[in-house]
Amino acid sequence: MTTHASTDHDSSDTFAWDELPEVVARYLRAHVTQDYATAVNHLAEDVTVLDDGHVLHGREATLEVFGKSANDYDVETTLRSISRPADDVWEVGTHLSGTFPGGEVDLRMLFTLVDGAIRRLEITV
Repeated sequence: MTTHASTDHDSSDTFAWDELPEVVARYLRAHVTQDYATAVNHLAEDVTVLDDGHVLHGREATLEVFGKSANDYDVETTLRSISRPADDVWEVGTHLSGTFPGGEVDLRMLFTLVDGAIRRLEITV
């Protein structure tokens, strides 16, 4: 499997990592390289992840689903934007391209922190 990660905001700006809480930045650095074993370690043990219409509970279930995806597809992830819709919520806009059905998609990753831990991750189109 080949994985690539790009963190360009656009062709001239770099992604603003310093605008994110450190736990979210560490998660994303691992996620964009499809190192999900490392990424899930930055999630709370009892995390709830909503991904592609599926609800995953806990790190183990999340690692299983994300790991299967990494084995099935080659993906390049570009991190594009950051916003903060609420005090403990960060939204990261991403663009994926690769060998998955459709070949390209823009996703929204919504991170909810509780006591400094990622307790909820919602990934939507």
